[in-house]
Amino acid sequence: MAPNAKQRELADLPVKPVLVVAPAGCGKTEALALRAQAALARGDIPAPRKVLALTYSNKAKTNLGARMTSFVGPGWRRRICVTNFHGLAARIIRAHGAALGIRGDIILPEDPWRRRKRRELGIGWNNSKPFDEALTGSKAGLFDDDEVWARLTANGHEAALAYEEALRAEGRLDYDDLIRHGARVLAVPAVANLYRQHFGLVLVDEVQDLSMMQYGIVAAVGVDSVTYAGDPAQGIYSFTGADPDGVFAAIAAQHPDVVEFNVSYRSSPAVLRTVNALAEEMQSTQLLCADPDRWVDEGHVISFVSSDTDAEAARLLDLIEEVMKDDSATVGVVLRRSSRADGLRSAARLRGVPFEDWALATHMPAVVDLLHKMHPRAAKLGATDGAALGHLDDLCREWLDPDDADTLDELATAIEQLEETIADGTSLDDAIAGCRVSPDPDAPVSPGLHLLTGHKGKGQEFDWVIVLGLEVGHIPDFRNEGDDKVAEELRVLHVMASRARYGLAFTYSDATSTRRGWRASEQSPWLGLLDATATQRGGL
Repeated sequence: MAPNAKQRELADLPVKPVLVVAPAGCGKTEALALRAQAALARGDIPAPRKVLALTYSNKAKTNLGARMTSFVGPGWRRRICVTNFHGLAARIIRAHGAALGIRGDIILPEDPWRRRKRRELGIGWNNSKPFDEALTGSKAGLFDDDEVWARLTANGHEAALAYEEALRAEGRLDYDDLIRHGARVLAVPAVANLYRQHFGLVLVDEVQDLSMMQYGIVAAVGVDSVTYAGDPAQGIYSFTGADPDGVFAAIAAQHPDVVEFNVSYRSSPAVLRTVNALAEEMQSTQLLCADPDRWVDEGHVISFVSSDTDAEAARLLDLIEEVMKDDSATVGVVLRRSSRADGLRSAARLRGVPFEDWALATHMPAVVDLLHKMHPRAAKLGATDGAALGHLDDLCREWLDPDDADTLDELATAIEQLEETIADGTSLDDAIAGCRVSPDPDAPVSPGLHLLTGHKGKGQEFDWVIVLGLEVGHIPDFRNEGDDKVAEELRVLHVMASRARYGLAFTYSDATSTRRGWRASEQSPWLGLLDATATQRGGL
């Protein structure tokens, strides 16, 4: 696709503070890649200086890397570093943490350890919020370890104190520690200056997802050479400490050039009508379809209403199988962690419909590709499946960048899931064979059916998106109370809908329940708004 006018406008700007306000599907990621390409081509960043591109997640990193390949060329890594915040922070700590007395042999955070320790401390879904808030709040600043301990002690949450004690006893850092220590190290002027000299342009994707600590890292490295890109309407990570209001206010104080995108290159006219209805509810940007004539028809938005969640799952699978007759099609089903999600997974397995479950690390393309690559060698080294799995873990870790915190985390979770599989009697060979390999490990979304959450799917796109469960308690989630939390739930729904290219479907059932017997028959406050934009309605 040739660059559009807004992308060219951004590419042509000199290196200076810039804010790109771009709703989903408007070509923001391509625009950032084009800006990097143009700045390098003009000589704005003479070698050996580089471009630093920061993303929020591994999938977003893969997405931006693929765009760099398209626009800059296969050798882009020589002049551009694409990473996420945890990876950058880990590199900074290992290289310069000694300046503040931070150990160089840190152990990066891994989800299996975190989940095991939380279980030992009696932390579950029903009491996790004060635990998480105690830990995150105690580390949301340039605090050294003694100050963190004092803040946790003042908070008085015993399980949080015990968790922090366990982290320190084993020399581990949690994700909050990575960002905290990375920001502390960059507060040393000599260290910050090294990074400013190394990176002549900094690009930040999904800026609305940043905490003020992450913003501080960007400001320390980039100063007045940062291009920020994002959309306040997609701010859905307050539970991780994101502060879009504070971050956008700090950016505005720099008086950046502002480039606003409002043309969608992703979605069909029918999908855009629904996305715009949600945006209007949020008083956000209304999008125009870039080329309505390129669609065979206007696309589809389907509303399903049922009193039987089993019938709902069966009808959705009928739709999915019809769409997947095109073997290049992608379908994303957006689920919440509930019995509704479990029901659809079970129905898909019974019908023999293959899917990639984004909750499982054994379906992450980069991890799966690495497991398959290293498995033959591990199998030769281990006399038993358990021994071979241990060798597989070691070989994969040797292959990965030791500072790639997120991929190492995903690998640890994948190894744990494989351990559970072979403990149930499956051979390691069969367990590895069951990990689906993406035809293109550099592509964040491969053809087929994908099951994911709204947060996991952010930054991705699918031919069809199905949103399950427009009921009070499900969307919006029963755990999110108060005006601010409900407003964020609307933003999550907007993000879900805006993933769709051609078709969008959503469901409502007046007979849903959780494993604990909770029932929800009240319609989501946004169901009527969505239903009014539907091109097809069906009862089940």
